[in-house]
Amino acid sequence: MLSFTVITIFPQMFASSLGHSIVKRAQEKNLVKIALVDLRDYTGDKHKTTDDAPYGGGQGMVMKPEPLVAAIEAARADHPQARVILLAPQGKVFKQSEAQRLAGESDIVLICGRYEGIDERVKAYVDEEISVGDFTLSGGEPAANIIIDAVTRLIPGVLGNENSALDESFSDGLLEYPQYTRPEEFRGMKVPEVLLSGDHQRIKNWRREQSLEITRQRRPDLLADNPVKPAKPAQGRHAPVYTALLHFPVYDKNHQVVTTAVTNMDIHDISRAGKTYGVQGVYIVTPVKSLQKLALKIIDHWELGYGSQYNVTRKDALALARISDSLDDTIIDIEKETGQKPLIVVTSARDTGTERTSFVALQDMLQNTTQPFLVIFGTGWGLTETIISQADYVLEAVEGASDYNHLSVRSAAAIILDRLLGR
Repeated sequence: MLSFTVITIFPQMFASSLGHSIVKRAQEKNLVKIALVDLRDYTGDKHKTTDDAPYGGGQGMVMKPEPLVAAIEAARADHPQARVILLAPQGKVFKQSEAQRLAGESDIVLICGRYEGIDERVKAYVDEEISVGDFTLSGGEPAANIIIDAVTRLIPGVLGNENSALDESFSDGLLEYPQYTRPEEFRGMKVPEVLLSGDHQRIKNWRREQSLEITRQRRPDLLADNPVKPAKPAQGRHAPVYTALLHFPVYDKNHQVVTTAVTNMDIHDISRAGKTYGVQGVYIVTPVKSLQKLALKIIDHWELGYGSQYNVTRKDALALARISDSLDDTIIDIEKETGQKPLIVVTSARDTGTERTSFVALQDMLQNTTQPFLVIFGTGWGLTETIISQADYVLEAVEGASDYNHLSVRSAAAIILDRLLGR
């Protein structure tokens, strides 16, 4: 059981907050005990005075040291192991990590300040000071309520579902993902398809991605203070990753759907990048048989011909290259090899009008799932809307320091693979 002792001149302020919901149930289950101590009981005059004018002049009143120290000493006598906390603006800011720390205590004493503050000498009798935020309150009572609520819900047995506290905002340093319930559509607004899919891994990935993005937009300070890094089970371990260099269907500069030519340099460089970063296969996707023959000729030269003896490392890289008629055939091939349909990730430098997945979010997914991923690179002037609409994730664009954004596909592929799979 965790015991809270609250020292205050207004104990009646706690009647409502402590008598309802989760905190009330925690007390009924004997998981939490809360004692309210009226500071006026520790005064020595008939008027029960707890404050006086400040030395040196100034506005307001200051809480006297005698009753506060007497109340603290009485609390320590009842709870020798107690953690005594003064609620004050000068204290360290209360965060979820602080709530988790305090949930491990057996006894906590909360001192609620009032007026212009407390006599500085009282601080010699406390263990720490905590502030609930950068704003001014009339006293420490609201702050005490916040701390009691935040700490209580972390005590085992308090919440009906033990996993609830793990999924909430700030539990892993991030804001919580969006939540939906019935009906499936409300006034034209639909529940995201992924939440209706029944695919638990996709849902988990989506929620993680949403948490990262919401935190990045609304509370970037959380990421700056505690950068979120993907948990790596072991050095170099990640979900199987395949790449596909799509030559059809892609756009030309007039936004017409075309088939682009296969080039020697693209096959070489993307295969070498794939080998460097541990990619399982590099697909060259084109329905044109003559282009397939050209690609095979290039690959065979380095795998079986003179190139295999001239440059052994190039042979190892080109061994990853595979020829495919279409994206559908590529997906089927990967599913046969791995036993699972790959998650589709498309890349694009232009504005696709769709929500983007960050490199950090996708890197996190790669480290926390065994499902294969297929990363698709477009040739020409980029992937068509038809291909993009089939994707599970649209990766954020690679951007430099200028407005110019016309990297070759092999350069973009190397950068993307490094950001996702590099050390």
